[in-house]
Amino acid sequence: MSVEIKESDFRNFYLNTRNIDKKVARQLATRLKKVGKEVVPDVQRAVLAIPSDKKSEIKSPEPKGLGLRASIAGSITVGIKSTKRQSGVFIRVDQKKFKILSGGRTETLPKLLDGTIKRWKHPVFGRNMDHPEKWPIQRYHRFFGRTIYNHKPEAQKAVEKAFMETFEEIEKKGLRSKR
Repeated sequence: MSVEIKESDFRNFYLNTRNIDKKVARQLATRLKKVGKEVVPDVQRAVLAIPSDKKSEIKSPEPKGLGLRASIAGSITVGIKSTKRQSGVFIRVDQKKFKILSGGRTETLPKLLDGTIKRWKHPVFGRNMDHPEKWPIQRYHRFFGRTIYNHKPEAQKAVEKAFMETFEEIEKKGLRSKR
């Protein structure tokens, strides 16, 4: 049997579980994060597999942190949201962690590389630094959404299972909402 959990139902169940029992709510959060953590290694592999077009003959200074792809892969995190606008298990790039790992690069680079922000022009070190109209346009590589979407069926089943286990635990304990 397959049940599709709507975003509003996810939010209501998740929030009501916190009102019933904090321990049960923590267990639900752990189960839901586990769903996302199973997808993270594939997202990291997809980021690291993006080809690099480094063809500059000009020696640029050594970067302060990890490379772009390694910084993105190292800053992928899993979280749970339950707001009116969005509810669910979220896999994202932690911008603060990315900035630390990359040695201070701008936080928008992961979005640019994934194509979330459509146009990405940049200067070439040592050439045309003052002429933005001559800057090359960087190609983007969709890695985030495609990789996560490939895991959608099993993720939906795992979320459903986590909700059912939590519901059964609430029933078994005979708990009721504290409201």
